[in-house]
Amino acid sequence: MITVGYVKALDTMVSLAFNKYLNAAAPSYKPFTMEVPSSSGANFYPKLSELPGFRKWIGARVVHRLDAAAMSIKNEPYEQTISISRDDMEDKNVGFLSVAVAQIGADAAELPDKLVYEQLQAGFKKKCMDGQYFFDSDHETCDENGNTVSYSNVGMPQEGETAGPWWYLFDNTQPLKAMIYQPRRPFTITAKTKLTDGNVFNEAEFVWGADGRCAAGFGMFQLAYASCRPLNATSFADAVSAMGMLRRRDGTPYGISPSQLVVPKNLESAGRALLKGGFIPTLAPDGKTWIPGSNQWEKAAELVIAPRLSYANGG
Repeated sequence: MITVGYVKALDTMVSLAFNKYLNAAAPSYKPFTMEVPSSSGANFYPKLSELPGFRKWIGARVVHRLDAAAMSIKNEPYEQTISISRDDMEDKNVGFLSVAVAQIGADAAELPDKLVYEQLQAGFKKKCMDGQYFFDSDHETCDENGNTVSYSNVGMPQEGETAGPWWYLFDNTQPLKAMIYQPRRPFTITAKTKLTDGNVFNEAEFVWGADGRCAAGFGMFQLAYASCRPLNATSFADAVSAMGMLRRRDGTPYGISPSQLVVPKNLESAGRALLKGGFIPTLAPDGKTWIPGSNQWEKAAELVIAPRLSYANGG
């Protein structure tokens, strides 16, 4: 017999299992992502021609207009629902329920990670605040004289190199970040377990469903760099140098300093060798022999191994 007390106890257990894992996740997207809460169907973001910064006040102010019409990020609903038949409830066959609900809680906690990494990898085909693809070969920046020049935040194979999986370099030292996570409605779990609920009365099943609303999008392209070159000291140095060339309209450097290297699992060995190894292979003076050499990039950035990144070769 299914009693009201039994169902309430089950609902309490479900809620506890869901919330335990909802708050226990350790996502890796947060360092390079700014969280921008949403209170409507979508957030609108300005087109910033450059990263703002202080300048010596000579003449009129230089106004960075936050015209909230350049890019919008629409919130989307997400749900996951499970049920148990009335027969199983009567027979107390509910042992697996807490595990299944805990997994839903974990899935809800990991969804922001999933959405941000999916958006990041779509950055070669989706536009960002400046109207260009997030990862593009012709963003605009300025040179030392304030002249507009083209800037690429994509590293492609050089002569003699073969394209490998994409890896990403971020400057996470700024309040502004490369990516955006936009929470709209927090994820909660709802029980449809009253004997008079339609699903119980008509379908003979007890239902628990979790849902929420959120979205992921692009922040500042200046703070991110993607490369499919072989991950080594040379390609890493080129990426660091490229990000460092970015300047404001008055010719002053942004002072961008990459602080995090994010790689897929199949580049874990190369990433560890680059940032955690004391020695790396170095070409000898004869130009043919490789010998152990001091690793100048050891601890130059935090290494993050991201299982959600694709193994596929770029290029």
